[in-house]
Amino acid sequence: MNGKGLSQLPSPVKIFIVSYMVLTAAGMLLSLWVVLNSPVWKGAAADPIKLMEEAGMGAQEIQAAKDAQFYSYLKLAHIHHLGHVFMVFSVAGIYAFTRGKTGVKIQIIVWTAIATLLHTLGFLIYSRLLLIVVGSAYGALMGYMLVVAVMDCYLPVREKTA
Repeated sequence: MNGKGLSQLPSPVKIFIVSYMVLTAAGMLLSLWVVLNSPVWKGAAADPIKLMEEAGMGAQEIQAAKDAQFYSYLKLAHIHHLGHVFMVFSVAGIYAFTRGKTGVKIQIIVWTAIATLLHTLGFLIYSRLLLIVVGSAYGALMGYMLVVAVMDCYLPVREKTA
């Protein structure tokens, strides 16, 4: 690039980028709303394993339920992770072409990748702490990249003065 970042792109490409970023942000906000309104977040969800133990079911049935629950979480974590990887790859790919210091862009992209991995781990082992803390960091990093990319499309290029 020649230092003009995304501002040098033709208008249809800028519209595509801004539309994509707005849709991605809307999806992330919708996900946040779903999480905040979930019975798990509010502590109202019943743990099926505990219910089985309280009902006096046998150890074999409980172990089978634990195995099924793990594979269910594994499947959800896999799908969740692939969705995040797609978003990170596309948003960070666009963000990488914005104006700005290369070192800062590298740090933002690397930390976003690390947050994606840790967030998925939190989903797999169902750690609320990891989901909340790392998910918040992930959201903040993605939000930063979204805003910078949209702004870079339309901010004027400053000419260097001698």
